[in-house]
Amino acid sequence: MLDVVIVGGGVSGLALAHSLHARRVNWALFEARDRLGGRVRTVAGENGAALDLGPTWFWPGTQPAVAQLVKDLGLANVEQPDDGTVWLLDDPNRPPGVRSFDPATGQLLEGAPPISGSLHGGARRLVGGMQALVDALAARLPAPRLHLGHVLRRIEDRADHVALHLHSAAQGDIEVEARRVVVTLPPRLLLEQVGIEPVLPEPVREAMQQTPTWMAHAAKAAVPCQGAVWRDQGQMGNAWVTHSQAVLAEVFEAGGAEAPALAGFVALPASERPRFERSLPLLLHSQLAMLYGFELQPLGAHWHDWAQDPFTCSTLDREEDGRAGHPGQGDPALRSLLQRPLWEGRLWLGGSETATHGTGYLEGALRAAGRLRNELAPA
Repeated sequence: MLDVVIVGGGVSGLALAHSLHARRVNWALFEARDRLGGRVRTVAGENGAALDLGPTWFWPGTQPAVAQLVKDLGLANVEQPDDGTVWLLDDPNRPPGVRSFDPATGQLLEGAPPISGSLHGGARRLVGGMQALVDALAARLPAPRLHLGHVLRRIEDRADHVALHLHSAAQGDIEVEARRVVVTLPPRLLLEQVGIEPVLPEPVREAMQQTPTWMAHAAKAAVPCQGAVWRDQGQMGNAWVTHSQAVLAEVFEAGGAEAPALAGFVALPASERPRFERSLPLLLHSQLAMLYGFELQPLGAHWHDWAQDPFTCSTLDREEDGRAGHPGQGDPALRSLLQRPLWEGRLWLGGSETATHGTGYLEGALRAAGRLRNELAPA
């Protein structure tokens, strides 16, 4: 019998696995997707650019856990280009204009002197995208303990251990037993998709229901380009598009000198995005041309709609479409309920949404893993 089973192969689950492996704990990790990383998703652009369609940045000043892990893993990283100016397109019938970002108000000002670094707050990107972090963690773990394509259907407390009922395309329905289980899925998704026996206490269920899943309603798009024409125009690729026909609400540089690219969050509501899917490349290219001219020469278009991702977005997340706000803005008492041991310490909830600090971000994923590492330490 396994000592610990981790459900979920995102950054939180991988970081916890790393700690358990170092302690020689008998563990295994099961991930529903055919890849590791969870909400981290990096794809290759036509010019070789590493395009992040999930988390893109980390902030060393406020996210010490991520910064330390990046340092420990020896991952190369670069500062997000940010001279404090934003290319504003607020009218589709007029050319964009340059504005200065005011960090005190979060507003764009015309004619004010720009403050370098104010827009992105010192954000940094990994060379090779955030997938580099996932790959580096996975490379330090024994592959036979990482089980991809295994969807958790039901979890059952058997008094002295826990039984997990999973399904995989290759093996069909299987049962795995462990003395302790850590589930790093978003709380709402766990509540909606997994049968739990016995039923969790009502206060815990309520806390899970009231915890939004970060990025679950969002879609992110990236466009690799032949050249960085925005640089030739004296810009750093930072733009806001605020008119009612916007396709990308904000734009930022997503590539490098050798493989330039632009990326941003899709402005279309989650309910409308599926019907625009076929035309989205044309819409993306058209909006970027309105910002930077037809000499932009886009090479393709890549996007991921997290609201349509069955292993990220719950029905409630999709219905709220971001109106519930960031999970870190909720009642701290709710998150404390998510951190309590269940079934006399045989079941634990993890993942970024359960963290007290950095909730929803990669920082929160690592903080949750750190908490669980201490909780699961041998007596």
